[in-house]
Amino acid sequence: MNHRAVTLTRLISFRLLWYVGVGVIALMSLCLHTQFGVAVLLSAIAIYIPLSMLGLPLVAWLCLSRRTRGPASGLPPAWPAYLAGVTGIVLLASYQVLANLYVAECGFLLVLVAVDLMLARRETGWLLRLAR
Repeated sequence: MNHRAVTLTRLISFRLLWYVGVGVIALMSLCLHTQFGVAVLLSAIAIYIPLSMLGLPLVAWLCLSRRTRGPASGLPPAWPAYLAGVTGIVLLASYQVLANLYVAECGFLLVLVAVDLMLARRETGWLLRLAR
């Protein structure tokens, strides 16, 4: 069995599944009347998708450059993803108090980025195992 092909297929399938989930959130915001409105969710997704697409080559480059410098020491830390997620949830919760759509948009964007950081962390681990 070719382990590289299986690993790359897993990487692509998890990323595509996440993008399908973001698309479902976008469709739900169009169909349902959410408290944040269509503009907030769709503008956050419109900012997130190019950010994520530009971040993928950067993660691959960082992973490969890390491998050439020395032995891999395991997965990168998870605290940036947790920090982004908690900050995003706090901003979404404070929307009720502040009543500012930009706060809700930033909060939703940070939650999306937090999930993307966790996916990138997992992908880095798989790429490091693949590079061995």
